[in-house]
Amino acid sequence: MSDFLKCKFPVNYVKGYHPNLLSWKELADLINIRPLMTEKRVKLLDPMNRKFMWHTHGWMQDKNSHPPSLIKDLLDEMVIYFIDMSRATKKLNDFASSIEDEYKRHTDAHIYVCRNPEIEHPFAAHFDISHNIIVQCEGKTNFKVWKEVEDHTVEKQIRLDIKEEPILDVIMEPGDAIWIPMYYPHHAISLTPRLSVSFPFADNENAAHEESFEDRNWITL
Repeated sequence: MSDFLKCKFPVNYVKGYHPNLLSWKELADLINIRPLMTEKRVKLLDPMNRKFMWHTHGWMQDKNSHPPSLIKDLLDEMVIYFIDMSRATKKLNDFASSIEDEYKRHTDAHIYVCRNPEIEHPFAAHFDISHNIIVQCEGKTNFKVWKEVEDHTVEKQIRLDIKEEPILDVIMEPGDAIWIPMYYPHHAISLTPRLSVSFPFADNENAAHEESFEDRNWITL
C-alpha cells in the first residue's frame, strides 16, 4: 500500500457521518428507470446462479435491461448490488466528488441491498482489492473488520476462515460510515432490511490522472 494512503486511510467508523445519502424511495426511483438497470450495472448474487429471461418490445434500445418488477421480486430472494451509480443522484455524486478531492483517486458508488436479513451474504468474510468508504443508508448492519491479510491472492478473496478477533465490530445505523482499506477482510451481516452505498477507489497512481476522473458537474436547466 502506498505511503500516501497508509497514512490517510486507516480503519475508521464515524456515527452519523452522512444522514440521508440514499433512501428506499430514491432506490425505487432508480430501479424504475429501466434503461439504467442493465446487466452490466445490476449484480445478482444468486446462490443458484440462475439465468433470467423477460419479454422485450420494439422500442427498447437495450434489451438486456432488467424489468423493475423482476428486480423487486429478486430483492426478496438475494443480495443485489448496483455499480456505476456515482452519478445516480446529486447526493451520491457530491459524496463521490468529496472522496476524489480528498484522496486524489477516482471512485464509484456501489449500492448494496439486502431486503431479507435471513439471507447470508454470499461473500461472507472477504477482502476487496480497492479501498472502501461505506455509508449505511437504511436499516442496521453488523460490520466486522479484521487486520490486513498477508495473502492477497484473488482466488482466496471470499469466504475467509478468520480465527482472530476483529479489530472493529460495530452496528451500522442510517448515516453511519466506515472506512475499510484494501486487503482488510470484512463481513456485513444484515440485522434488518439493509440499504448501503460503498465508494471504492484504487491504490493506483494511474487512478490519480486528471483525465480518468468523472465529470462531477451537476447541471440544472
